[in-house]
Amino acid sequence: MQSLTGASNKFSSIYHDASANPYKNDVNSNLSSTAIMTSPVSKTMISPLASIQSTLIPSLEGIDLAGRILEWQLKNDNLFPTLSDQIKIGEAHGVSGLSDVDYPMLEVGPNGLPLLRQMGLVNRIPLPPELVEHFGHMQSYCMMGLFPLIQRAWLSIDSDIYVWTYEDGGDLSYFDGLSEPIIAVELVQPKPGIFQPHIQYLLCLATTVEVVLLGVSFSGSNTNYEEMHLLPEPLFAVPTDGAYVVTITGTPDGRIFMGAKDGCIYEFFYQAEEGFFSRKCRKINHSKSTLSYLIPSFINAAFSEEDPVVQMVQDESRHILYTRSEKGSINIYDLGTDGRGMSRVAAINISSIVQSAANIARTVDRSCFKPLVCIAPIESSESTNLHLVAITASGVRLYFSTLNWRSFNEATPSTRPVTLQLVQVRLPPGYAANASPQRPQQVHSALYSHGTTFLATTTASDNDVVWTLSNSLFPAAQQLSETQNTLGLDGKTWALAEVTPSPKRAIESSLFAPPAPEPPLIVTQHSLGPRKFIFLTTQCCHVVTQLRPVDILRQLLFDASGPDSTAVRAFFQVLREDQACATALILACSTSIQDSQLADWAARAFFLLGGDVKISAHATSPASPFVVNSPVNLNSTPSHFQHQQSYSTFTSPDTGGMGGFNPNAISTPQMAPYSPHSNTMVNNGGGEAADYQFSGRHNGLYLYFGRILRPVWLMPLARDVGKPQQPLLDSVVTSEELLTVLGQLNALKGFVHANIHQNGSNSYQSSEKGRLQEAQMQERKSLLAMKQLLDHTVEVLALWKVLCDHQLHLLGQSLSAEMRMSLKTTLFRDLILSGSDTCIGLINSLIHRYLDDAASTDAISEKLRQVCPSLYRNEDALCTKVNEQLLKARTTTMNRMDKERLLQQTLDTCKQIPARINLSHVCQQLSACQYYGGIVELCCVVAEKLDPHHRALQCYNSQQEDPAAVEALLARKNCYQQMCLVLQKLYTAAACHPQSPSVPKSPGPMVQTTPLEHDEGHSPLEAQRLADETLSLALQSGDELCHVALFDWLTDNKWDDKLLEIQSPHLENYLKRQTAVQDGQQQTDLVAKYDLLWKFYEKSGQFIAAARVLSRLADAHSTAISLPLRIEYLSRAIVCARAAETSSFGNAVQGQFLYEMEEKMDVAKVQSQILEAVSRMPNRDADTISRLNCDLLDVTQLYEQFAEPLGLWECKLAILHCANHYDAALVTNIWQNVINAEVKKLGNADAETKLATLGSKMKTLGRTYAQSEQFFPLEFLVKTLETFSIRWNGTPGWVVSIMLTAGVSFQRLFATYHRLYGAKDAVWQAEGKPNHLLKVLADMLNRLVDSSSGGMAALVPTADRRALIGQCVESVGIYLTDLFCTVHATSAGLIAEFRTLQGKLELL
Repeated sequence: MQSLTGASNKFSSIYHDASANPYKNDVNSNLSSTAIMTSPVSKTMISPLASIQSTLIPSLEGIDLAGRILEWQLKNDNLFPTLSDQIKIGEAHGVSGLSDVDYPMLEVGPNGLPLLRQMGLVNRIPLPPELVEHFGHMQSYCMMGLFPLIQRAWLSIDSDIYVWTYEDGGDLSYFDGLSEPIIAVELVQPKPGIFQPHIQYLLCLATTVEVVLLGVSFSGSNTNYEEMHLLPEPLFAVPTDGAYVVTITGTPDGRIFMGAKDGCIYEFFYQAEEGFFSRKCRKINHSKSTLSYLIPSFINAAFSEEDPVVQMVQDESRHILYTRSEKGSINIYDLGTDGRGMSRVAAINISSIVQSAANIARTVDRSCFKPLVCIAPIESSESTNLHLVAITASGVRLYFSTLNWRSFNEATPSTRPVTLQLVQVRLPPGYAANASPQRPQQVHSALYSHGTTFLATTTASDNDVVWTLSNSLFPAAQQLSETQNTLGLDGKTWALAEVTPSPKRAIESSLFAPPAPEPPLIVTQHSLGPRKFIFLTTQCCHVVTQLRPVDILRQLLFDASGPDSTAVRAFFQVLREDQACATALILACSTSIQDSQLADWAARAFFLLGGDVKISAHATSPASPFVVNSPVNLNSTPSHFQHQQSYSTFTSPDTGGMGGFNPNAISTPQMAPYSPHSNTMVNNGGGEAADYQFSGRHNGLYLYFGRILRPVWLMPLARDVGKPQQPLLDSVVTSEELLTVLGQLNALKGFVHANIHQNGSNSYQSSEKGRLQEAQMQERKSLLAMKQLLDHTVEVLALWKVLCDHQLHLLGQSLSAEMRMSLKTTLFRDLILSGSDTCIGLINSLIHRYLDDAASTDAISEKLRQVCPSLYRNEDALCTKVNEQLLKARTTTMNRMDKERLLQQTLDTCKQIPARINLSHVCQQLSACQYYGGIVELCCVVAEKLDPHHRALQCYNSQQEDPAAVEALLARKNCYQQMCLVLQKLYTAAACHPQSPSVPKSPGPMVQTTPLEHDEGHSPLEAQRLADETLSLALQSGDELCHVALFDWLTDNKWDDKLLEIQSPHLENYLKRQTAVQDGQQQTDLVAKYDLLWKFYEKSGQFIAAARVLSRLADAHSTAISLPLRIEYLSRAIVCARAAETSSFGNAVQGQFLYEMEEKMDVAKVQSQILEAVSRMPNRDADTISRLNCDLLDVTQLYEQFAEPLGLWECKLAILHCANHYDAALVTNIWQNVINAEVKKLGNADAETKLATLGSKMKTLGRTYAQSEQFFPLEFLVKTLETFSIRWNGTPGWVVSIMLTAGVSFQRLFATYHRLYGAKDAVWQAEGKPNHLLKVLADMLNRLVDSSSGGMAALVPTADRRALIGQCVESVGIYLTDLFCTVHATSAGLIAEFRTLQGKLELL
């Protein structure tokens, strides 16, 4: 298969941990909202696909089985040992390269070269002839180097620099605007936001006097770099101030660092504008402190030894800068987590390095550890705890870490450096016991990049030899094993560099799990081209490629004209069967005509060398000890990194003369769970565990399948782009990228379909029985499952590509917010394994868009049937027909009979597919056609079909938690909700009165309108009639849940009157259930339910039941029921109890209940009085008011908890009166306090106001208690009030008027005054009015004889008049006698008045 480039290169996203099982119910919980999405038929019809059984849909069991195996294979691709694991960091020896397995001896061919060569010379391009001529004009200095970022090489001769493309030697550019020799050159990236967009790079040139920045731009696209242009004038320039710059490097964010001959690190700082305290550009020294500037330079020079910085490299993944000096010292600088800082962390000189290396590798000569010729960073994607590798002139690699040992195993990519320590010494080839005597010597240049090392060595001739060391063929080895190759060059090497690959497409890292280690080349070789390296010598440019395993296999097949060769067999042994099979599939699936023969050879190699299922009596580790000179087992992973093998079998590739394998169609028992730490299949039947491994062919198929999907597997489907205020939905994976993945999947699909068949001949031989047969059966089952998953994956990704091609951002505007969020959080993995509902919902939206645009759906329907026949099925045509009929009935003019016939046909069709229709949409269409009876009928039929066993009613009645019953209940409710929505529309239309006058919507001339008709053209009267008929038809249903749905709808709309008018046998039970206390239910809602219940009982004549509900409401503890409402409930309960028929309730029980209600009413009135009193208090307590409202309290609680503590004297009196509790002293005390409290409130008011206010209070209280002598102590009250009358100069009849108005009889009042007079109390003398009571008695007698005001007739009943007159005459005589004996200013007047009264009384 041809290597994939272009868009596919953007797919090198790292696969993260996939240990979570994607088949649990909660994995796709974010898709649950899409369950309402239905079949791909316009706006209608289909319910979730998972409920439909069809042979067209891949078996869910098969997809689940294959999905689990695929997840394990993808996970295992993340479990390859890292560099740290392979070099055994932390072990005692710390040295490698001494064992034969460190550099295994691969088989060699007839020419003496290894059969599996990893490096290939692609091209040799001589230097441009124009440059050769300029060498003769060199006067002082010459340098050469590479710019791999822009695919250029450069040459500086004195003050001129030349740049050309190393691929063809063309596009020669030069710059001669400097006057001093160029001593350092580097191409750096500019800081963002400073230069114009056409300035893509900066060329940094250092001379002996200054450092300048030149702008670099290109013609053509930003990535092709077709023609290079250098700006003639420098953009920025800074003087060197005597610091000769030796090396330059730049960071991705535009910072420029320079290493100088004085050993210092400088930064070329530049900015767009000058600041108050900073120049536009300047040179910053990061190696010297501020104090050093105070010491003269000649002193510094005298006490310091010069050690130029000759190399600077940076770890872009961690933002760390490393420097190497000429004498071998290494310094480390931390640029901070954001790359904007700069702090020196640690340094180590060559002596310390040599000593540390010698301590680790004690048997190696110390001279091998120096000098250092190169340092290179180890990025976080390769290792989390190794950071730097240094290469010596002997080819020894020294691995360093910037972490302390205690935090070594806790390192993350963001961990900051704290030190620099040597942790591993890697010797070059030639140090093992059986190694060849050849070894790298006199290394003068080196390059390390992602596991591959190049060592440029000096030979006796002028031509260098480059040693290549790479571990790409042994990614799963338990220790670092590398192949070795040598390549002769023309001339001496001046520069080595790897060609920078095309930039990868950036995707938000927040959408993914934390970064995982970068997978080895064998995992990504199908999508990434071979790595390319450039060696620049004095003669030419050598372009060398590092061959991928697939490239090696391609070359081996071509060389041997087929798979029957030792080299091909060695390839399968070195890579292991499953990895080699996955590699062979890349070639076998090629669809190129030129590669047809190669594809056939690769397929033959796949079948011949892919191995068979392996079984054993006991579980054994697949890891085997290394065998000297045999690389066969190098890729056998140790137990810690062991790749999990699947458990299945291929039949022989040569069976029956077929080119493929044909597993038999046999029963496939459920796949047993996988164990991630053993190669054992657990027997679900409880028997002996079957220990076997899938064949390499089986595992290779799954590996290749997973690696194709790897770039998109954990990507989200979509993301928001554009303005934050109006984001547009866009696919994370573009249509072009999907086309690349689909191309690979379809090629694999063609191979699988050609070689895996549902039915095939039985290839078992008579001896293949028992466990082997079981193993082969399991492998066959797994392969058939993979075939199903592969077909399904192709359909899902093809569907997503169709959506991308149809402008997903426009389609997303019609999706719900929930669906949009689901697409942004759902991964392609979830869409493939469990996202059928989402797929169908997206198809619906796509079809819907066509219908909204009035466009034909024939083309898109045909396209969908081609790319995803399992998701867009032929059964959808029936739903399309229903939709067309509904649209026709709504939009086409036809007579009533034809319309009803068409609607009935539509209804009959819907009844045939009740489980698939979108009931909501169909009901909307039928409602638009005014076919309301059909809606009720359809809802009832669909509800019955969805719950044929009536589990919903059982769940409703028993409140059971059976998931199936709960699901059935929800299904029925959803069905009946549709008829409720129709009734809602009709009753809403019926409630409208367009004839009513209203304010115009806008000013201006009157707009003539026709009488308004609401909802499908119904007038309010017509809508009312249709609503009543539809409701009556719905109530004819025999399903109690249908009635319950209607009751709920009426209750939610507060249509209580209409609910109570319904004659349904289920209404009483419904109302009783509603009054049951439920968790989280609001008290106001519960009170409303009880209100409905007693109203129902009252309306149906069940008065006692209504009274008991009302009594329960009055007694209920609730903040939702106020005290006045409780009193109202009690009043209604008393009325209902009195209205109950005697025959329906025992008289004694009824009487007792009525008595209790009346008693509660009396106490409630007292409680109301207390509530009023508390509410009037200035410092009233909200808690006290709430307590009085929340419950009905008894008299004891009212007295002890409220009246007594709060000093509510009137309430105390009311409580005593209500309880009929008589205590003379307590009653008198209460009255005294009542009067005192009223007098205290009057304060400094005038006498007239006081008399009026106190009199009004006493009249009010007297009307309540005057008839009860026990609670109205008349004599005490008269005496007290007369005392205030004297003090406030009241009239003699003030108190008498109060008492008569309060209801005290004249006879009782006269007798009371007479007793008070006879008591001769000294209070009257003390007040200075000894004759006050006689004046009051005279006033009373005047009232009695005054006929103008009614006199005797108005004050005294007829039967009591004679006795009263006798008493009065006798009393007047006593008063006259006493007056004759007293000397007072008022006595004479009183004597005359009493004589007159005596005469009048005698006349009466």
